[in-house]
Amino acid sequence: MKQSVSKRITGVLGVDKRITINDLIAHHYEELSPQLKIAADHVMGHLDDVASRSLRAVATGSKMNPPTFSRLAKALDLGSYEELRELCRHAIRARHISFADKASGLQSAIAQDDSGTRTPFALMQSAAAIRNIEKFANDLDLDRLRTAADGLVVAERVFVVGCLASAGFAQYFGYMANLAFTHWQVVGSNGVSLTTALTDLTGADAVLVITMEPYAKRSIYAAQIACESGAFVIVISDSNSCPAYRFAGHSFTVPTDSPQFFSSYIATLALLESLMGMIIRRSGPDVRRRLEAVELNNHRLGEYWPVIDQS
Repeated sequence: MKQSVSKRITGVLGVDKRITINDLIAHHYEELSPQLKIAADHVMGHLDDVASRSLRAVATGSKMNPPTFSRLAKALDLGSYEELRELCRHAIRARHISFADKASGLQSAIAQDDSGTRTPFALMQSAAAIRNIEKFANDLDLDRLRTAADGLVVAERVFVVGCLASAGFAQYFGYMANLAFTHWQVVGSNGVSLTTALTDLTGADAVLVITMEPYAKRSIYAAQIACESGAFVIVISDSNSCPAYRFAGHSFTVPTDSPQFFSSYIATLALLESLMGMIIRRSGPDVRRRLEAVELNNHRLGEYWPVIDQS
C-alpha cells in the first residue's frame, strides 16, 4: 500500500520535514495523465517562471492551457494553483550559491582542436560535468540532505542497493561506509542476494537505492520491499518519473546530462561523498577508533604499496 505524503515526508524515523514541490511531484508522478506529466516536468524545469509569473504567462510559455496547471495542483492534493506557486517560491528560496559562472567560463574557454574543426570531446564532457555539478548544487535541499544523513546514522542496519550501471557507485559508497561502520551492506550486485538481505527488514533499518534510467527492476522492487517493511527509504535517481520514488521517504534527483551515449554520474558522486561526510561527522568516537584499526590492519596485511624513506 502506498504511503501517504505526510508519512513519506515525516519518515519512519519520526523526523519532521516540510513538504516540497519535488516531494509532491515525485509521489504522484506515475498517477498523472500524460498531459499532467508534461506540466509537472515544466514546473520542475521552470521553478522561477512558475513562482514569479502569472498562470497565463506560464501556460503560454509551456504551450499548454492554464486549466492544465490548475488540474495539476489538484492532482498533487493542493488546494489551488497558488499553493503550487508558493511551493515553487519556497524551492527557489532554498537554493544556494550557483556555480553558473564557472560553467560559463569553461564553455567560453573551449577551443578548437588541432584540426580546427571541432571542440575536443574531453572539454565537452568537462563542460557537461560542471553544468551537472552546478545544477546539483543549485537545486540541493540541505535540510533534506541533513534529514537523510540523520536517518542513516540512527538506523540499526543500512542496505545500499545498486544494479546495472549504478552497481559500481553503490559499491563505492558501501566501501566508504564499511571503513567506518560494521552495520552497512551493499546488496543487488556481485551476487549478494536482495531476497536474503531484505527479507527481515524492520522500521529500524534504512535502505538507500541508486537507480538511473533505464531503471533496474531489482532496484525498484527493493525500494518497494523496504517501503512495505517500514524501513527508512532513500532513492537517488535522475528523473521525477523514476518508479522507485513512490516508495521513498526521501528522494534526490541528480542531473546526468552528458555529450556521450551514457549518463554521467558526476553529480551522483558529489551527492554520495557529501552524504558520507555528513554521516561520519554525525557519528561518535567509535568511528575514529574503527578507522584507525582498519588502517593499522591494512598496513599489517601489506595492502598498501610501501613508502620508501629516501631521507
